[in-house]
Amino acid sequence: MKIALFSRYFNTRNGGIGVYSKNLLRELLERGHEIDVVQTTWRSAKSYLLYTLFDLALRIPRDVEVYHALAPTESIYLPKERAVVTFHDLIPLGEFGYKKHGIGRRLIAYHWFLFACRQGVKAKRIICNSEQTKQELIDFFSVPEEKISVIRMGINPSLKPKPKRKKDKFIVGILSYLDPRKRIDILIRAFKKVNDRDAELWIGGDGIDRARLERIAKGDKRIRFFGFIPDEFLVDFYNSLDVFVFPTQIEGYGLPIIEAMACKLPVITLKDAVIPFDVKSRTYVVDKKELAKVLERREFKCDVKANYKFARLHNWKLTAKLTEEVYRDVVEG
Repeated sequence: MKIALFSRYFNTRNGGIGVYSKNLLRELLERGHEIDVVQTTWRSAKSYLLYTLFDLALRIPRDVEVYHALAPTESIYLPKERAVVTFHDLIPLGEFGYKKHGIGRRLIAYHWFLFACRQGVKAKRIICNSEQTKQELIDFFSVPEEKISVIRMGINPSLKPKPKRKKDKFIVGILSYLDPRKRIDILIRAFKKVNDRDAELWIGGDGIDRARLERIAKGDKRIRFFGFIPDEFLVDFYNSLDVFVFPTQIEGYGLPIIEAMACKLPVITLKDAVIPFDVKSRTYVVDKKELAKVLERREFKCDVKANYKFARLHNWKLTAKLTEEVYRDVVEG
């Protein structure tokens, strides 16, 4: 099948969508499809907006069977009768969308994304990565349910549980890009209240918030910063933990939660966190004021076996296979 894939980048530069684009492209090529890749080298937000509104219209291949926009912002000019659009979330339309921008840029970005969504829902088929996003599309844009397929993103296939070694320490962990939105400061402050000399907090990842977080952690030798964790060491990092805490404010999906579940770890999230319900409902949800008490008492019951089975559904080969089925429906329908 000849397919055109549209994404801002096919690498991890733009986070989760980049990861999705890169891995889906690789798996579709392995399945023998002929792929036209359409992406931009423009990096700034302003240039990307101009790219999606003007330049992209001139770059659409004319001799393909299926057009797949890997985010709604790439879908504006696609031939809708042969188009598939992936919606990851509708966060930009909510209260947290584009919050870091000034009022002028926020309004422009909001209406640009809304316009892209309204065009995207006209596609022949729609893919979502969560049941929550599917329901939001039905509620907000009146998309027929039968038009939407929920297809999970994949995770690193090396992530799996390892036999637990005997150890003297109780390890609380987080693996994330260190950004204020992730609210790791809440975890650090809660952990510093934990009266347990045998407990440690391991923080994996790097980012713009690291220096501030290190200042907050100063004076507590139980807190360790590991920096960026390469893919080949992820499985060892996760399996060294006793519990994974993800105090994020908002996530389109929350793949680190799934990665932890794949290693049979209990996962704690915060009550006020905005995370798709089909992910958050599998975690131990706690009020941030109670987090220190929960960690000290080690009270966090999760169905780790059921969560492990759920995590195994996040397989890039399965993602590609199910996406291919959507393509066939477009071609044959």
